[in-house]
Amino acid sequence: MISTEDMTKAARTLSAAARDIGRPEESLPELALRLGLPAEVVEDPAALVLPLSRPHADPLAQAVEFRRVADVLRGALGEAGFLGAHGHTRPPGRRADPRWGRPFLRWRHGDTTLELRAGAVGPELVLEPSATWETWYQSVGTGFTGTWEHSGLAVDQPRHEGPGDWDDLHLTLASFLRTLPAETHALGIAHSLPLYGRIAGAGAPLLFVLTSGSRLHLDFTEHQVAEAARGERAAALGWTSRESLPPGHLDEDLDGDAPWRVDAGGPGEVDPGAAADLLVRTARAAGVARATDLILGGEAEYRHPYRFAFPSLSLPVG
Repeated sequence: MISTEDMTKAARTLSAAARDIGRPEESLPELALRLGLPAEVVEDPAALVLPLSRPHADPLAQAVEFRRVADVLRGALGEAGFLGAHGHTRPPGRRADPRWGRPFLRWRHGDTTLELRAGAVGPELVLEPSATWETWYQSVGTGFTGTWEHSGLAVDQPRHEGPGDWDDLHLTLASFLRTLPAETHALGIAHSLPLYGRIAGAGAPLLFVLTSGSRLHLDFTEHQVAEAARGERAAALGWTSRESLPPGHLDEDLDGDAPWRVDAGGPGEVDPGAAADLLVRTARAAGVARATDLILGGEAEYRHPYRFAFPSLSLPVG
């Protein structure tokens, strides 16, 4: 494992190099030697990869170590211009595909970017062309991405077709939720994602709030929904009354007033199929006729100091 002091020095050296690097294929080998650390230069596209640590393989240990490293780099470099998670697809180049999650932070300096990302065995620092991720993300990117409000940066959001039916929605939700608490914990952020549903005669009431910090919680409001999803019927669908939850299952920073909640677990604990099943069968029982009638609330897109987009959900935003 690289010491915190060496990590800080390496980050500042690479950040400075990103500002004035010439042709990467010529400059990166020299830069790797100058670091004096076990950095590797890869091709297609050219990048310098510096493994930073090798924590235990379990998801919580990986998330905790990623957050520790991220905090060190924030202290050295300031806030990242972009942060998020890569989702079920991944950008081009030689990249690992860690099962626990794919969080990242990116410090962009013109045509070159310094990225902290989840590697095969732990966090790694990567110097690469800015276009490697940006071109991929704007075309077919998944996951979620936040842009720091003071960065002056912008990235076009990919356009994905919404869910064609309930089965599509189930797959979308399961893929998104599986690693969400590991990724938010690793990044040191919290999401609160309200989902509204169009219901005949009731407009589009708030149905669910998906909150994810160090754990994933699913809330159900039951307001203005069909009788099939209220009261005892909500419990039969699989929801737990908030009043019956043990201490520690409520989060003052993220909590609303929904009467029903499920603790879906922390890093590595989420059963994505069960979570998606619960949301889909409840939406249908509540009176939502089609999967395309589920809407992500626009308030989810801003969590100070970042503006977020959630292409993996591919839901309309309202």
